[in-house]
This record gives sequence, C-alpha cells and structure tokens, in this order.
Amino acid sequence: MKRIVLSMTALALVLSGSVNANAQKKGGFYSQPYKTRNSGSFNKSTSLLSIGIGVPDNYGNYKVSLPPVYVKYEHGITDEIGIGLLGGLGMSNYKSGGNRYNYLETTIGALGYYHFNKLIPVSKLDVYLGAGIGLNIRDDNYSNYNNTSVIGLGKAGARYYFNPKFSVYAEAGYDNLSVLNAGITLRF
Repeated sequence: MKRIVLSMTALALVLSGSVNANAQKKGGFYSQPYKTRNSGSFNKSTSLLSIGIGVPDNYGNYKVSLPPVYVKYEHGITDEIGIGLLGGLGMSNYKSGGNRYNYLETTIGALGYYHFNKLIPVSKLDVYLGAGIGLNIRDDNYSNYNNTSVIGLGKAGARYYFNPKFSVYAEAGYDNLSVLNAGITLRF
C-alpha cells in the first residue's frame, strides 16, 4: 500500500510539472484558440507502433498457455484524429481425460482514434479513445471448430512519454481477447 501511495504521489508531481509548464506558455493553454491548441502528445505527422500484452480472459476449464499479445500501428491524419490497425493473438488449452486440446484466437481490425491533446495540457500524456471493426478468428482442435466473425472494437487508453520517441501505454476495452492490455509505444 505504501508503494502505491508513493507511486501515485510521484506521478501527480510529474504531471503537475508538465501542466504548469504548458500553462505558463503564451498566456496559458486554454487561452489559445482550440484550432491552434496542441499539448504536443499527438499531431497529424505522428506514427505509432505499439507492442503489448493483455490480461487473458479465462473460459471455464481452459487454461491460458499464451496471454494475448498485441501489435498495433497508428498514423495521425489530423492533429487529434488517427487511424490504425490492430492484431492480437492468444492461446489456451483444455485437458479432458488424458487428452489435451488447444484453443487459438486471433483478432485483426481497423480503428479510428480521437486524441485529447487539445483538451489536456500535458505534453507527456496522450489520452485517447478508439473505435472500429475487426475479425475474430477462433480455432479449436477439440471439436474441429473454426469460426470467423465480425466484431466491434472499442478502446480507451493513455500513453506516458519518457522521451519524444518512447512511451508506455495502458488500454481498456473490447477486442474479444482481453479487456486490459499494456505495453510500449515507439513514435516515429
């Protein structure tokens, strides 16, 4: 508990320093016209490559053998809107009698993202929402069941930049593999 309180305090101090630095520029962040305002966390020339791991969903007697692994790419088309691709893969197994069966699930999709860089004056923090459509592919060798279905995708996330090219991220949302995932992001 003590570590959590210290971590939260340190994060609050870092974020307040970033807010104060932006607030002192040119009469304050919010005094700038919305169209020209930008915290610097995202813009139309931004390209992002993220690699992460998810918290797996457990399905009854299935045991996770590979937690969901993600690869994502996003490119800015305006200073607050980006489009991207997502790919994820997870694997579970099931034991019945003396037999072991595998369950493989893959999700691929396209998403549109809205970044709150014109509303949140913290240059090292990128808060975003994403929505899109994808394919979920399931393969189960227990019943020789193969199924592909169209699914909706929804994400809410945040990135914290340690430098202009490297950040860590955490996301919550729906993609049929995991409700939470986290990892690293490279900006180029």
